[in-house]
Amino acid sequence: MRILFGRHLAALGPITTLLLAASAVAQNLLPSSSNATQPTGLYASSQFDPAAASQPSNPPPQNSGNWWAGNAYDPGGGPDYLDAVCDGSPTHGVAIFVGYDTWRSISDGNWQNNGIHTGLNYGTRLGRFSDLTGIGFQIGGSVGAYNWSGTDYRLSHQDEAQPQGFITYGLFRRANENSNWNAAVVQDWMLNSNYGLFAANPTLSQWRGQVGYATNAFNEFGLWGAWRAMGDTRDVPGFGPVSWRSVNQISAFWHYKWGPGGADTSIWVGIPEHHRLTGDGSLGDYLVGLLANVPLSDRFLLYALITYMHPSAAPGPAGANEDAWNFSTGISFYPARNARTNTVAGQCWMPFLPVANNGYFVVDASQTYLSYSGTK
Repeated sequence: MRILFGRHLAALGPITTLLLAASAVAQNLLPSSSNATQPTGLYASSQFDPAAASQPSNPPPQNSGNWWAGNAYDPGGGPDYLDAVCDGSPTHGVAIFVGYDTWRSISDGNWQNNGIHTGLNYGTRLGRFSDLTGIGFQIGGSVGAYNWSGTDYRLSHQDEAQPQGFITYGLFRRANENSNWNAAVVQDWMLNSNYGLFAANPTLSQWRGQVGYATNAFNEFGLWGAWRAMGDTRDVPGFGPVSWRSVNQISAFWHYKWGPGGADTSIWVGIPEHHRLTGDGSLGDYLVGLLANVPLSDRFLLYALITYMHPSAAPGPAGANEDAWNFSTGISFYPARNARTNTVAGQCWMPFLPVANNGYFVVDASQTYLSYSGTK
């Protein structure tokens, strides 16, 4: 079967242009680690001063078999003496990723999607504002292509793939010597083509935030949530107006660091909003998720994400059409050789929240249909 998604991927070209432009502007207009002036404010006398760091935060071993030996953030006693503070790092950084996705939302009925995604996530300090507040800026995006051989369940465009794009941007701050709090707020955009059962092209947006407290260098507890910003409605022949919107949700999480330079894992349990967009019945009962980031070297990191929303409907035809889940796995590349971090606070100016995907951006629809019965 033909794979006709070139014209849809072309529509996502502005995402790549936006990301490249943002990176170029930030690197040319914001102070770099080589020409930054002496900072003032909370980093003025800190050993974690990001403006003074000209090398990646994890230097090679010195006079020891342990990789953290000689690290400015190790007071001499090894990892047990690390504080819950972010690692000093260059004034900006980027992670480039590529991976595999399989996911299903309520808009897909009881079918699923499979494909490949790629993108980047960029973080930077904001000059004197960051010196005074510890707040940084992040922007990132991804593009994906799913169902390359087409589908047999859409109302139309069954011989075409499904392109999809995400954009995420916002502000963050990481734990430092003055505060153990991590926090971020971002806006996510989802751009679709051939989306769901109706092969529609809705554009959706949500806000996403996270706040956590690092009890020590290797444990953080907190809340993260998402709340919708913009839905979309399209006219579907034979069905009339169909609406899509993100699902409001909130979850409690535990983030654990498996030692300096080791893996980061996060697990969460939460609840979605109760009312469905259809106005008929409730949405999911609960949400669960697991995220793992495992450094393979100074430049490469393996990531995996699993999310699941359990339907409120009883097992059967209704329940089979109302759960939503996502599984993603892939490799991230860190050009600055800063894939490893010391603590749960990470690196001061690397992006804090991941680029959105179908695990963080759950979508509800006002109508679906069961293609095997021809009903809606």
